[in-house]
Amino acid sequence: AIQETEILLGLKSAFGQRPHAALVEQITADSYDEVKRLLDEAGADLMQRDPHGNLPAHHCRSVGVYRLLAVMEPKAMQIRNKHGQTPLEYLWDRAASIQLLQEFWCGGPAPVGGEDRAPVGPEAGQLLRLDEHGVSLCMRAEGKARDWLLEQLGPWDDFSKYFKMLESLPVGLNKISPEGHWREVLAFHLFGEFDVWKDGKLSAQCQVRLEEFGVCLKLLCQRVLKRTPEPEARHALDALEILLEATRGPAKLLDAREPYRKELNLEMLNLATQSEAIHEILYAMMSGQAATWLKGFVDEKAWEKLDPFGLVKPDPIQQRRQRQKLRMDFELAAGGRHLAAPAWVRADMQFDFAQVLRDLRHVGGAALEQCLGQETCGDADVIYRMLEGGHGFGPDSFPSDLASFCEPSVAFWYALWLRGLCQGRHDLVIKGLQHALGVLDFKPLRAKHPWDKEANFFPAMEAMGLEELCAKVLEEMRDIYGEIRETLVPEGGGDPDSEALARHLMASAPGFVVGMNSATLIFEDADGLSEAFNVLKASFGGILQVWNAFHKKVPVAEAGRRLKVWVPVKTDRYGPLLAEVTLMLADDYWENCWHRMPLAYFRGGLDRHTTPTRPSKDALEQYTKVKFQLNPALIPESKSKDVASDVDEETQRKMRELQERKAREEERLRQEEIKRKREELERKLKEASADFDPDQCEVRETPSGGNMIIRPPVEVLPKTKRCEALQMKKLEQFNKKKAEKEAAKQEEASG
Repeated sequence: AIQETEILLGLKSAFGQRPHAALVEQITADSYDEVKRLLDEAGADLMQRDPHGNLPAHHCRSVGVYRLLAVMEPKAMQIRNKHGQTPLEYLWDRAASIQLLQEFWCGGPAPVGGEDRAPVGPEAGQLLRLDEHGVSLCMRAEGKARDWLLEQLGPWDDFSKYFKMLESLPVGLNKISPEGHWREVLAFHLFGEFDVWKDGKLSAQCQVRLEEFGVCLKLLCQRVLKRTPEPEARHALDALEILLEATRGPAKLLDAREPYRKELNLEMLNLATQSEAIHEILYAMMSGQAATWLKGFVDEKAWEKLDPFGLVKPDPIQQRRQRQKLRMDFELAAGGRHLAAPAWVRADMQFDFAQVLRDLRHVGGAALEQCLGQETCGDADVIYRMLEGGHGFGPDSFPSDLASFCEPSVAFWYALWLRGLCQGRHDLVIKGLQHALGVLDFKPLRAKHPWDKEANFFPAMEAMGLEELCAKVLEEMRDIYGEIRETLVPEGGGDPDSEALARHLMASAPGFVVGMNSATLIFEDADGLSEAFNVLKASFGGILQVWNAFHKKVPVAEAGRRLKVWVPVKTDRYGPLLAEVTLMLADDYWENCWHRMPLAYFRGGLDRHTTPTRPSKDALEQYTKVKFQLNPALIPESKSKDVASDVDEETQRKMRELQERKAREEERLRQEEIKRKREELERKLKEASADFDPDQCEVRETPSGGNMIIRPPVEVLPKTKRCEALQMKKLEQFNKKKAEKEAAKQEEASG
């Protein structure tokens, strides 16, 4: 229990629980005067959680009491309980009405008449905010409340208008009322019907609107595919990803993209296939001694290896593992300071919660913000988050089979400790890498944004997030559990030593996630990459693990060729931290910026439930009605300094064909540009020439037997008032004569 733990830790006194219990009782009874009296006495903590994660505000029954608590503690209104609900969401479930909706939408009583839309108050965002199930309070509104709400929101027609103006997306959508909440309003218009978000059924309206939205996504994909002009294509890429993120749909709906899924799959495949073709060409163009080394490192058969240079001390707890792994708390064979996990991590240690809290606060701050990656609200919130777990480590979500060899809460706290340690020292790690690489011929220039073409050093903005870390820890635990059942402790049971080793191995699982601090370094050619590898090899601690996607036998790298190395970086008294350094060729890196989004799509990263099925290449060619062929304008040029003597004849032939096709395409585009300029010049000359009457033209016979039409002479007069009057008189006469001819023609046609 939360309160008991705080008392035992000395964070609160037992006497302080009485005012809290009295306050919750009066809030539940909806006694405004008694609640106000208890708050004036200042004896209750409005941030105190109960075992279900509820604050006192979660028990509100009326707007008056809710506002009273909100004034005293505004932060409490943003806190979600165990079920992911805020105090306002609980109040809505108990007292939903049009008056409640208007009260929170307008920040007070709604004005009567006068304006088309009511003013938008500061709490309107809470009504629109989507919860973890993709549903907002506005979606739950019924009857008159829903009718009133529809009058306040920008209509679907506004979205339809912007979906046709691709260059305005997504910034233009911020103009839709209420401004700044277009994501939530879009979700309301697409998925706001009860049949959709509550029953998981596609209504007729939802189907039609999703089809219209799918057309917008299709056009954005096609603009990205063109790549020219590049700023417009990059803008379309960003807009496409943002729109996909905003339309994952409610949890009850199995596939929120069903009406346009087939076409979107094919458009995404087109983008992915284009990037893969470019990656393949870039790999084929690699030549020279450094490229040959890259394609064969670590050896002729292996492209991944732990401790390739014998720098790590043998790990006793992995002595019976079939495949050992690198750990965050590694020890160098040469000795020296190393990272040591807290004593309470060991499976055979009796730990006290107070020591765990002290260790976490030492690395993650008093509020554990470095550990959790988000702001917390006082001791009660910290204790609750530690005991509740989360991200798969909660009491109701942790796999029961894994729990037989570990304590889920201890594994979660170890993950918190590592995340806080790495996040708090992230800048130190990045600066250490820059210092180590400073001896290169070119200095690592840190990027200001992901598309910074002037930079060559792209560090992660922060350490790996807690949610991703926990997912990787659970994956490691699954692997370890499989090994335990296979070799250490079979289903029937094993000896005590094997069981102790199995528990120790399982407790160490968070330490096997070694990519928490990361950075990417890019190079113009393989020679620069090889030089950087040697510099890191000679740095403090050397290279402890490699993964080489340049290897000729590695499965085709879907996200571009790269060489990953893990190196220790000195930080502070805790010892060196592992940094994951990715070495890439610049062309591969920039192409990967285009490739990243379709890859995320086919991995299911842009959907709530669905992992889209990747169509076949035949299906793509049937969809586009042409055989896939890379746009010649996108064919990269070789940057190798060496003659490609080590490239086989077949590859050389293919490269010659690509270059010839690129040259033909460039010539075609040049001729089209010449034709366009000529037509533009002719149009301007025609617009600049004076109007004339065809009857005034003179037809003369040429010596060759043809006819030549001679226009009447054009009178060019100086620009004076008298000349302008004459010109206007002539123009009027010409127009009058022209109108008479048109009238005569019409009369003749009708007669």
